[in-house]
Amino acid sequence: MAKKYRKRKIAAMLLVTVSIAVFFITHQVLPYAIISRHKQPSTQLPSELGLKAEKASFKINDSIQLKGYWVTPKNNPPKSIMLLLHGIGGGKEHFYELAKSLADQQIASVVYDARGHGESDGNYISYGFYEKEDVSVIVSKVKERYPDIPLGVWGNSMGGTVALQALAMEPRLNFGVIESTFTDLKTIVNDYQKRYSFGIGLQSICNYALSRAGEIGKFDPSKVRPIDAVKNIEQSIFIAHGTEDPNIKFEYGKALFDNLKTKDKIFYPVQGANHYDLFEVGGDAYTEAVLKFIKRQ
Repeated sequence: MAKKYRKRKIAAMLLVTVSIAVFFITHQVLPYAIISRHKQPSTQLPSELGLKAEKASFKINDSIQLKGYWVTPKNNPPKSIMLLLHGIGGGKEHFYELAKSLADQQIASVVYDARGHGESDGNYISYGFYEKEDVSVIVSKVKERYPDIPLGVWGNSMGGTVALQALAMEPRLNFGVIESTFTDLKTIVNDYQKRYSFGIGLQSICNYALSRAGEIGKFDPSKVRPIDAVKNIEQSIFIAHGTEDPNIKFEYGKALFDNLKTKDKIFYPVQGANHYDLFEVGGDAYTEAVLKFIKRQ
């Protein structure tokens, strides 16, 4: 009898310990994993790639400044300008090669670290809730310098999410190129949790962690829904997605395209590409298709 009681007591203690651990992880660890900043050192200067670049600093408010570069063609004035928005955990360096290719086509660009990334300020990431407003501030600065040329936005992964939300509210953006992005924050957080848990879904834990992340970061995760934003977008849009993307499902890119309000839209499936290699797998055909779209603007 005493032995049976001891076993029950041990089992109860283990259950309590596991419950406390799960609560701590769900309440205190996972929310910060979703929104905490990514501060990686800058490892490369634009000049190392031969870019004509000028340092840029965009003051969003008293606590947030975003750091980056103006990149311009070497000889003639630019015909258009692109804002280049990187993905989660990335940085402005991710787009130096693209900025060089654009400059060769007489297209200027702005590359910058999003809030909570690289050299920019900000402790938390909100996946577009605040970042779309950051884009609007930068658009104002661009228009001061280049008032009369077309202005586009190019967003990759999380940057695509930000770009779509910005396009829906910012008519001064004339067109957008969107690569490998998702439909809504809740869905993608649940998807990532499954990937890291061997396919086991823990939706209630995920939802709680995301809600808590919103409280910490002072934003509403339920409002981060590019699938809703696209229904208000009237600008020209080019959406590309790798058919073998393991991070963000190909179907999400297609759903965003299908729900776009604009009729001037292109969907480009990159056959065999994953989340990071659209240019490598798509090759010259993909590059030419994107540049043709931009030049048409």
